[in-house]
Amino acid sequence: MRSKIFTALLAAAVVVLLFLLLSREERRESGIAPAAKKAVQAEVDKVTKEIDRKGFEHAVILDKENVVRSVTELDTSARRQLDSVTRLLNIERKQLKEWKQYSVSLQGKLEATKTDTGFRYSDKWANIEFIKPQDTLSSGHFNFSYNAEINYAEYWRRTWFLAPKKHYIDFWISDPRATVNKVKRVKFEVTKPFVKVDVNASAFYTDKLNIGADAGVHFGRTRLGGGYYYDFDTGEWRPVLTAKYKILEF
Repeated sequence: MRSKIFTALLAAAVVVLLFLLLSREERRESGIAPAAKKAVQAEVDKVTKEIDRKGFEHAVILDKENVVRSVTELDTSARRQLDSVTRLLNIERKQLKEWKQYSVSLQGKLEATKTDTGFRYSDKWANIEFIKPQDTLSSGHFNFSYNAEINYAEYWRRTWFLAPKKHYIDFWISDPRATVNKVKRVKFEVTKPFVKVDVNASAFYTDKLNIGADAGVHFGRTRLGGGYYYDFDTGEWRPVLTAKYKILEF
């Protein structure tokens, strides 16, 4: 009898908490007026430039820069840029997850070598040759090739071992003459469902072993669950109610 009463109370508590959490989330979402959303530009303002030991310039940005939930959060200029990208890729806007554009400049003094046909410069990345005209009526021409070794990396760091991870995007070209002028970026946030359900076979041990099964409902960081566990000491199945709130996540 007591087991049935406990089970009924468990079910009632889960229903009440579910209603409270869902109504609170609904009020919170409905309170955001569309006009209050800030228009996000494509330009990333905070770009950290670093020079590594080989002299290559790195452009480093936080992975959270210019992350939006919807195209409606973008300003007109950023929307036009995304429209041109989707047309170029022949995809729909909903298929685009992220777009980045790096503006890079190359500048340097090149010491040319005189050849029988003109002038030539060559190094690990560039090969430039000027061919002189064979007569006074013809014009000369350049032969040009460039090997742009483009490097891109995503990684995370912590300021200390319990600090949350910070995710970064790093871009550089393996030519010390290359400099990154600016970065444009728009990334669409992958929203996790607020409500999730899980079913588990599990066990726990205090001063005795209990095994059984439970199910839970997740509301963001909160999980409410209930299940039945078999007590090996008493030989009985017992209902269990659980509630968890995620404080830290690494």
